[in-house]
Amino acid sequence: MSLIEMLFGRPRPPAAHSQPHSHLGSAHSHLSKNPTVSTRREMLRVVLRDTMTRHGIPASWINAEMLVATTRGREPGLHWRLVVKHWDPRLMTHGVAFQNHLIKRVMTFDPMAAEWLMGISWQFALDDESACPPMPQPGSWTAEPHRAIETRAAVAPVGGSGDVIAGPVLIANTAPAPAGENDTSAAREDLERLFAVRDADMQKHASPQFDKTQPMFAPTEPAKL
Repeated sequence: MSLIEMLFGRPRPPAAHSQPHSHLGSAHSHLSKNPTVSTRREMLRVVLRDTMTRHGIPASWINAEMLVATTRGREPGLHWRLVVKHWDPRLMTHGVAFQNHLIKRVMTFDPMAAEWLMGISWQFALDDESACPPMPQPGSWTAEPHRAIETRAAVAPVGGSGDVIAGPVLIANTAPAPAGENDTSAAREDLERLFAVRDADMQKHASPQFDKTQPMFAPTEPAKL
């Protein structure tokens, strides 16, 4: 059983007979001035502020309104309205967990909160709605979630037509570098491997009508003195 069911799980009359009132009559105004009601309102404010601080949520993102609510067959109580003032998708993702933490905190302060806390609701009252995403396509609500596809970098085979190096060449160096080798030596080895791949590919694509060039002059040897 969830915390919300533990708190509001008792049988109740139809919802039409239970609603918070923002415009109260003289009787409700008198009730709102009751010291017990004022204490409970202050407790709800403290619980909200303390829970937001514990979880790192900025204090200006959510405000609270405590409204006097009545229902048939019960004494008037309070309805806790959480007013979201700042848009952040994480509030929607973790809203249920955040609400459960609020309820648990209230029950810690007052184990009899189920007798006077009539309900919890959320309201969006954003100053700027430009960052809020629009409604998605209708079919997206029931579509299966996309599976993450792992993409691996493929090494193109050497020897394609048209280019010296056809496709990306991946040079893997899986052997651990020896102790004491600096970054300059490692970079030099990588360049030597790259040049070796390039030279091998150039030789493979060399035109057959040209023979391997020979040096113009014979190698000389130093004369004996």
